[in-house]
Amino acid sequence: MSDEETGVVKAGPNKMVIALLSLVAVLLVAIVVIIVMQQKPVSTPVAANTDTASTTDGTASGMGGSAPAADVPFDVATAVKVAEGVTPEEHVKAYFEALVKDDYATAYKLLPLDKQAAQDEPTFAKQLGDYDVQSFKIDDAKVTDTGAEITATATMAGGDFQYLWTFVKDGDTWFVKSRTLPGMGG
Repeated sequence: MSDEETGVVKAGPNKMVIALLSLVAVLLVAIVVIIVMQQKPVSTPVAANTDTASTTDGTASGMGGSAPAADVPFDVATAVKVAEGVTPEEHVKAYFEALVKDDYATAYKLLPLDKQAAQDEPTFAKQLGDYDVQSFKIDDAKVTDTGAEITATATMAGGDFQYLWTFVKDGDTWFVKSRTLPGMGG
């Protein structure tokens, strides 16, 4: 029987190959879409980002990393106190000097309470050891009767990172309010 006798048109070999290739292409696109839709968003760590930055949110709050600081409201009753006779600028210098000397226990104690609450000291020490803080400089110090803002830049293996420390004065006592990375969203 021929096509003319049955009325059925048979596909030629080229039409069959094209149909199969089209089917394979549609299936590949469907597989790619499914894989992309099932993947979790990838967090890119941002060096030296301790706040929601950084990090990339993520893991740490000490010097950088990606974990945001714990949600600890500032309260002078529980806040980290600046040592008596020490200015906010000297407090920040002491923090970075401790990091340069790899004295992470001292540096940790100088952090604001929210940073300490977000990460224990051994984790902080491990992270900061990886960052390799080599030097620092105080960029600016703005001090009023009730507060202070100290901006400092730390030089690490991964580059330079600027931090903003804020302090609150209650009576004659200074308290560490926060430490952020303004250029990195936190």
